[in-house]
Amino acid sequence: MELFKKFSVSHFLNTLLCFADAVTSSSTDSTRIVGGHDVPPGEYVPYQVSLQYFTRKNKYQHFCGGSIISPNRILTAAHCCKGFDVKRMTVLAGVRDLNDSEGVRVKVSSYDIHNNYQELVTSDIAILTLVGSLNLDGIRMSAIEVRGSDHVDGGVPVTLTGWGLRLPISLPFLPPELENINYPTILQTVNYHTITNQECTYSGMEDLTETEICARGAILTGACSGDSGGPLVMKTSAGLHQVGIVSYGLFVCGVFTVIPDVYTRVSIFDDWIQARML
Repeated sequence: MELFKKFSVSHFLNTLLCFADAVTSSSTDSTRIVGGHDVPPGEYVPYQVSLQYFTRKNKYQHFCGGSIISPNRILTAAHCCKGFDVKRMTVLAGVRDLNDSEGVRVKVSSYDIHNNYQELVTSDIAILTLVGSLNLDGIRMSAIEVRGSDHVDGGVPVTLTGWGLRLPISLPFLPPELENINYPTILQTVNYHTITNQECTYSGMEDLTETEICARGAILTGACSGDSGGPLVMKTSAGLHQVGIVSYGLFVCGVFTVIPDVYTRVSIFDDWIQARML
């Protein structure tokens, strides 16, 4: 699940020129796909969780990402919750592979969406409260630091993780045995950089607000459907720190390198988050 937003028509020709240049100069590394590279075997991203919905077919379906911020609180996007039946929502934690039988599944008891949330406009943030607490062992599961109101500017190296779409668009008619071409079961990771809000606005996201932060990288990298709600993380001297939550992007993911991915800016909501950690 990811929201998609049209970018400014005034930048369309410039975008095509940048895309053409990127195609002719980009690497031929076939492992570079939308959503990134496999997290290596034996390694975990311990703060990353899969939000899963119990469907009418009586199976759990991944639909969004999220991050552990305390033993019983998950940070995610508002659009991953709004209108959903909380009784069918669960969190799968402690896994690299969604098929890992050793993962921990916990039901969601409630979710809290920010009062100012407007789809594709502002405040795309929510906190899930779990029925029980996760055992944060520091290996398979641990909380990510989110505290702090410092502004993150452009040019900061960041890492995105998620189980979202691997291709720029979904291929809806694949047989079940080839579904992994669309959606991976192995957690993907990609590194790229933040850009300033001014640069993001100039790149086509003209309705950007101070509640958002943008990032972009090389061609065929970035967030896509299924990555929504997941964490954008930077390294600091004190350790990893979450700076963003996957919110929205171009409807054809990762193809036009000039068009950035848009994230909810976590630092803006520091007081709101801390008030819900009690």
